Amino acid sequence: MATSNHAGYYVLGAGSPDMMLLYEPQNPSLRDRWMAGRRFQKQPKVPVVVEIQPNNELGVLLPYFGTATLMSDAFCDSLREAGVDNLDLYDAVIRSQDGSVVHGGYKAFNLIGVIKAADLSHTIFNDPGPRLFDASINALAIDAGKARGLLMFRLAEYVAAVMVHENVKRALEAKRFPHVVFRDPSEFIS
Repeated sequence: MATSNHAGYYVLGAGSPDMMLLYEPQNPSLRDRWMAGRRFQKQPKVPVVVEIQPNNELGVLLPYFGTATLMSDAFCDSLREAGVDNLDLYDAVIRSQDGSVVHGGYKAFNLIGVIKAADLSHTIFNDPGPRLFDASINALAIDAGKARGLLMFRLAEYVAAVMVHENVKRALEAKRFPHVVFRDPSEFIS
């Protein structure tokens, strides 16, 4: 049973049945990871090239590709207008493997901040084992106090989950970006 999100945070996502499927961008170095939540020691080569998976060249371009750590310039501008200031951004292009299809107007993003914000007394985990990173979650609850007022962050218990404050949600909804969704944490399944 889903309950309302009183913590004021939502899981940011995007998707379409016809969306373009992308590979994750290459890491700038062996020590640096796009989803680690900390600044890179070695900056990536710009533009960051994000490859299209084969046979997906005609797919729908989304304004936000969370697992590919990529967003459109307009989406990025809207996040900044909403007050999000913990993104390291790099010009990026989406390209087919053979180079025949190229899309610009995107930023690869490194979201700085991995926060242990799950309310452990109300989050339902799928296994009883240790829960450090990327736990299997059946229903998530957020402890707003642990989020420390951040507008956007990665959830330490599942780093692929990007959490946004309700003020960011409202600002993005006002821009009417297609295919962008905000999930109540209680409805989130990893």
